[in-house]
Order: sequence, then structure tokens, then C-alpha cells
Amino acid sequence: MSRRLLLAGCAVAAAGFLSVAHAQQSGAEKWVLVGKGELDTGKASATIDVSKAKGAYKAVRLVNKRGDVEVLNVEVGFVNGAAATDLRPVKLSSGQRSSPIELKGDDKFLDKVTLTLKAGSGKSKKGLMEVHALQSAAGAKMARPASGQIAATQTTSTPTEAKPGSVIAGGDVMFGYQRVGFGIDRDAIRVGAEIGKFDKIRLRVLENDIFLNELKVVYVSGDPEVLAVNAEIKQNTRTKWLAIKGDRFIREIQMSYRSRPNFKGLARIEVSGDYAPNWLGARGEGRKYNQGWVLLGAKTAGFVGFDDEAIQVGRNEGGFKRIRVSVKDRAVTLNELRVVYENGSEDVIPAKSRVEADSYYGPVDLKSGSRAIKEIRAKYRSRFFDTGAVGKGAATVEVWGQH
Repeated sequence: MSRRLLLAGCAVAAAGFLSVAHAQQSGAEKWVLVGKGELDTGKASATIDVSKAKGAYKAVRLVNKRGDVEVLNVEVGFVNGAAATDLRPVKLSSGQRSSPIELKGDDKFLDKVTLTLKAGSGKSKKGLMEVHALQSAAGAKMARPASGQIAATQTTSTPTEAKPGSVIAGGDVMFGYQRVGFGIDRDAIRVGAEIGKFDKIRLRVLENDIFLNELKVVYVSGDPEVLAVNAEIKQNTRTKWLAIKGDRFIREIQMSYRSRPNFKGLARIEVSGDYAPNWLGARGEGRKYNQGWVLLGAKTAGFVGFDDEAIQVGRNEGGFKRIRVSVKDRAVTLNELRVVYENGSEDVIPAKSRVEADSYYGPVDLKSGSRAIKEIRAKYRSRFFDTGAVGKGAATVEVWGQH
């Protein structure tokens, strides 16, 4: 995709200089030398490697350090394989610089800059071109995403059926899963502020290898963070933890990927996270939100008989004093709640109640006071006849705790 980014003539130069002056005065942005390369003016093109540039950038410009050169167009390549092209030709004598080439959208991680040159007549001459990039304070702090093979460990081939918000084996909180086709797929798994804050995430890939074009976290503020690009993940493996900003809520996790087209068929990607250290606990930040209610886990309620489900609870230093059961999509009959503490003791709550969809049972004060909870066992079933049900599926049962 190409874009004419600034007006021609004097207006272009003025806009560029004004932008730089403003950046220097405010201190919020600065131009950084990100790469340089020799040019042969007798050739039609040249590529300058800028893959070592730290952080992300908003714009680039060329600074000619030697000789005279005419650049017909500039292509700026990013680490995720995308590129931006500026079609404006420019003649640069030694010491001159081009107008800024604005990089549309989010701050970008740079990979290479390719120049299409107007070859000079006669003997070739060697030139020297620098690439400078405009970086904000936020861009300087952004970590360059992982690329190539992401470290991963072997896992079983059995899918995780836990609902979003559930704590699964290893202490992860399940965000969701997607099926990956043979073409290029783009998916987003919603997380939402109600689940909490997390400081790392990881992927589990089953059934087939995948090639991850880009993995991006979008925070509730709208700020994005790219975690990985152009990465291959083998089937039946779980990636290493990928660090994210644990001081903010996640709106969604965006993935662009493709599975390997072979006889194995589709791939399945599961995404989970780990709570930020300061979220749970008696003094945790989670107490500031939802009146201090923290989601402990979620399960699906079957239709036949009373399911006796064990909902594993993640780290909860300081324990909880009260719990409540929220129901979504369909009414359930709740028969019993059994709270199992880390020390092995239990609280048994004989509920025996119908809980309507989009409502909750409780809150219930725990007799044992504030203790760390190991798991909550619940007996319940979805109700066949519910005129207010959403669709024909089963109910989702969530257990929340309050410090």
C-alpha cells in the first residue's frame, strides 16, 4: 500500500521542519539514527538494514552524507512483513535530508528501508545514506517482538475445554481458543477488564503446526503491544511465557496466522495468561474493582443430572471472606457449594436454588473466615425449560470471591 504523506514543494519542507521543531521543543519525540548504508549510484536500488533499531517508530527520513543521489521512491519494511511506500521522488545533495515519511497507524518496528534510485549515466559513484526515525517516549520503551522459532515445551494433544476465566492446570487463566484454517486467518480473543490484570500470556498449539504472522495485545486504553511476528510453533507444544504490561487491563488478543497445509487438517490455538503479582491477595489491586470481587473460575453446566465440578482457584494470597455464583445464558439449578481450603478444611453450603440467567446466587459469607482457597466444588445443572435462555446451549457458571 502506498500513500502520499505530505504536500509537495515548500509546504512539504515546512511541515517536516515544523514537526521536528515541535518534537525537539516538547521533548516527547526525537529523531534517532537507526541505520546507514553505502549506495552505488550506478545501480537501480539499495537496501539499508534497520533491524537492530531498538523500540518502535512513527516516521523515517533519509539523510544523505556523501555525493548526489536521486531517489525515485522509498519502501519502509516492518518486522511483521508489512511495508509502507512513499512514491515522492527526491534529489539529495551531500548534507541534505528528505521530508519525513509518516508511518500510518501504531508505532512500527523497523526491518529494512529499500530505495529505488535513478541510475546515473557514466561511471558509478559511491554514496552514503543514513536512515533516521522519529521515536516517542512510549515507542522507546516498546520491546521488539520475538520472531522465528518461539521456545516451547511439549504438551499433551488433549484440548483444554475450560471456559474463559477458568484457572487451568499450571495456574493459567484461560482466555479462549481458535481454530486455524489453511489460509491467512485473523482472530481476536476478548479478555476484558472484568477478568483482571495479567503480566504474561502464552499459547498452546494442538493438531497441526502454525505460522504466526503476528501476535498482538490490545489494552483497554486502545494501546497495542506486538509480542511476536513471523514465528513458527509446532503442534502439541506450549510456548514460553511472553511478558506484557501488567499494570493495565487487556481488551483483546489479536492473532494473524496460518496453519501448515497438510493432511493433518486444522490447528487449534489456546491462549491463557498469568495474573499480575499485585492483582490477587488481601492487598491486591483487584480489591479496587467490582467492589473487590475477583473472578475465581468458570464452568459449563450440563443438562443431565447434577454435575459435580471442581473449579480450581488461582493464586489468592490472603484468602476470601465471601463468594457468589454468577450464571450466564441459561438458568441453572444449584444444589450445593463446597469450598476447599489450602489446609484441607471445607465449608459446605447447601444452596438448593434456581439461579436465573444473568443473575447470581449469594453473596455467601464463609464460616471459616478469610482463607486461601484451593478449589470450589459445585453441584448444578442447566435447566431444560428456560424461556429467557440465550440460544440452545448450556449455562456458564462463574464463581467470584471477595476479600
